[in-house]
Amino acid sequence: MPNDATADNGRMKFGVLQFFSWPGRRVPLPTVYERALNRIDIMDETGYDCVWLAEHHFSTYSVCPSVHLMGMHVAGRTKNLRIGTAVTLASFYHPLRIAEEVALLDILSGGRVNWGAGRGFDRTEFRAFGVEFEESYPRFRESVQVVLEAWRQERITWHGDYYDFDEIEVLP
Repeated sequence: MPNDATADNGRMKFGVLQFFSWPGRRVPLPTVYERALNRIDIMDETGYDCVWLAEHHFSTYSVCPSVHLMGMHVAGRTKNLRIGTAVTLASFYHPLRIAEEVALLDILSGGRVNWGAGRGFDRTEFRAFGVEFEESYPRFRESVQVVLEAWRQERITWHGDYYDFDEIEVLP
């Protein structure tokens, strides 16, 4: 039985992790985005399978604060390329919002989303978002569980360590 990497008649799938690194003020931010998006256009036109979008905050390491917003833009300008989140920093957002945004992105992209979630690593991001670094793993795990359950169930009730709600229907 073929695995996902070889599901297309034995052809290995190929994608690129796209950071939006900013070399500093000598390059205007719009230029950083334009160059990255031009690369993504070329990937779409030349048969790449997927682009993975990197999210970070408050750092020149990658100036893409929302892989969901960037993914929407990429979806609107590409036709074939799958759009991966690498990663949605799940420790920083309410999981019901993540579930809604990723579902919307998947619908508007024509089903081209690969969702990747992570907890993050940069303590500056954790401090700025008011999340204790030491609780990031359990918060991340619970967030991902909520997102997956929201996609599986028509209505979700959750009483966890970090999130608590009853009978929510996640739309889309």
